[in-house]
Amino acid sequence: MHGWGQWYVPAAAAVIAGGYLCGRRDRTGVAVALIVVIEVAAAIAVAVTQDVLSWLGDQVVVVLAVFAAVTGAYRRLRHEYAEQGWAHARDARLHERARIAADLHDTLGHDLALLSLQAAGIQVTATDDDTRQKAAAMRSASAAAIETVRRIVDLLDVTAEPDAAAVLSRAREAGMDLAVTGTVPGEPFTARLLAEALSNAVRHAPGAPVSVTFTGRRVRVENPLPARPTTDDRTGSGLAMLSGRLERAGGRLRTESAGGSFRLSAVVPAGMDRDGLTADHHDRRHRVRRMLAGTVVIPGAVLLVVASGFYAWAVRDASMDDRAFAGLSIGMPAEEAARLLPGRQAPVRFGAVDEPGCRYYTDGNFPLAYGNYQVCLSGGRVSRLRDSTGRDR
Repeated sequence: MHGWGQWYVPAAAAVIAGGYLCGRRDRTGVAVALIVVIEVAAAIAVAVTQDVLSWLGDQVVVVLAVFAAVTGAYRRLRHEYAEQGWAHARDARLHERARIAADLHDTLGHDLALLSLQAAGIQVTATDDDTRQKAAAMRSASAAAIETVRRIVDLLDVTAEPDAAAVLSRAREAGMDLAVTGTVPGEPFTARLLAEALSNAVRHAPGAPVSVTFTGRRVRVENPLPARPTTDDRTGSGLAMLSGRLERAGGRLRTESAGGSFRLSAVVPAGMDRDGLTADHHDRRHRVRRMLAGTVVIPGAVLLVVASGFYAWAVRDASMDDRAFAGLSIGMPAEEAARLLPGRQAPVRFGAVDEPGCRYYTDGNFPLAYGNYQVCLSGGRVSRLRDSTGRDR
């Protein structure tokens, strides 16, 4: 793209439209490549034709193309945010439903399991048949209530109990034989995991001792297997949901039955308790900032690099300092003047007409490094000196 020919305006419009489409479709690399090609072509053209006005026109087109790319990116992000807003609204509603289900599962479900354990203790220790029958009925009703709660939250991924220490304390108060080793963490998800594991132990091995071990971010729960296998086919449904959450966050949960014991081992990664919607919001904000930075900063950096490279080439062996120009005088022999002149002329000059016998040198002005010193020779001597820098001598 160079010159104000009949194809310049359509080509400029195509470049600007291309920049807009690149921003609209998130094609930052294509936009950068387009700008680089234009800048290189413009630099070559101005060096060959000395047409600085056309070069400035090319720079205007580049700026408009960058602005169009930013506009396209803005419209794309605006559309994405509108879609994400509706998605977040749906997620927020599901999240609130999951939170309510969590309260049912983690408080009511756990309390019912402990109530069932207490009823089992009364059933074993009671001396009269009537009390034992009432305790058995209470235990059966608790089991049915637990089943109802589990059906409510069966398809929901629930949140967590607030405090692991509170879970252990409530289990001890209900009569569970607990042995705890290590430092009890304060993370809500660990409390949720612990409540589920203890509830399973109460349901499938009531009265059996349970050991809980905390080692760093690892949690291990172990209890003896019941003498008679359970027929409850819903064992571990809560653990399955927790396992899915752990795997999505980079953790893991394993269960095994060996040596007469049931063992649960879990690794809880850091950040498990950060709200999913908040995390997604922050991630999207960072993504938008990176995209905007790439759309604005990268083209600007390309322009700076291209301009710096062009400047370095333009001043090489073509720059003259003030003292050298001041050492020239009208009538000075050409051989003597040659010792003060640079090895090559400045490639960019204002004015398309070159006067015969005249040479042009730059004082190093940025970014064009155009020739603002004119030295004319005639008859083997300096015939004219012109200083266009605008500085007083």
